[in-house]
Amino acid sequence: MKTLLYGGSFDPPHNGHLNNLRAAAACVCPDRVVVMPAGLSPFKQHTAAPAALRLEMCGCFRQLAQGEEAVTPQLEVSSWEIAQAEAGRRNYTVLTVEMLAAQDPEGELYLAVGSDMLLSFDGWHRWQDILRLAHLVVTSRHVGDDPELHAKALRLDPTGARILFAPVQALPMASSDIRTRLTAGEGCEAELPEAVRAVIRREKLYKKEVSANEPQTGKGACARPLER
Repeated sequence: MKTLLYGGSFDPPHNGHLNNLRAAAACVCPDRVVVMPAGLSPFKQHTAAPAALRLEMCGCFRQLAQGEEAVTPQLEVSSWEIAQAEAGRRNYTVLTVEMLAAQDPEGELYLAVGSDMLLSFDGWHRWQDILRLAHLVVTSRHVGDDPELHAKALRLDPTGARILFAPVQALPMASSDIRTRLTAGEGCEAELPEAVRAVIRREKLYKKEVSANEPQTGKGACARPLER
């Protein structure tokens, strides 16, 4: 079985995320997609929305397994990394990859990443083990970065067999910019699926950005990993 893993903070998930996952799935034709919201991104000091609400908002990805335009027959939104973080465990991607690989030892595992992640991939915790267990599927969000990406891919994997490229139309949006606009009172209808906007309205999310020095409590608090 082919499994495609797509992880991120998803704070909030937006149409750019959907677009990238759609492109990655079209590249590998997975039997199953696992969307994995992080307990806390290793590259960020905090998340603005609590983990439970980010998990709920990630339900928007299920549309990719429905209808005539479905890109996979099965899509799961997993709380595994959130549970690891809430239990105080360090939340490295390699541990998630190992968990999924153990579920299906004879299967093929793919990890969808953005171009920025590929360029910093050799700084990830045990990145060689990730490449041993999974293929990378790289979606590019920036026009003109292909030469740099391909050069980096060859340095990481001289065989050229473990890193794939998924062509994707660049959408000019980022969760940080969307949060800023939401805080300013914008609706961001073009950027956010309705299911995500419904949670934001109901919970009054992103009305005020959390300070990096402000301690978190409850479900939003979790262990802070050092590397991806």
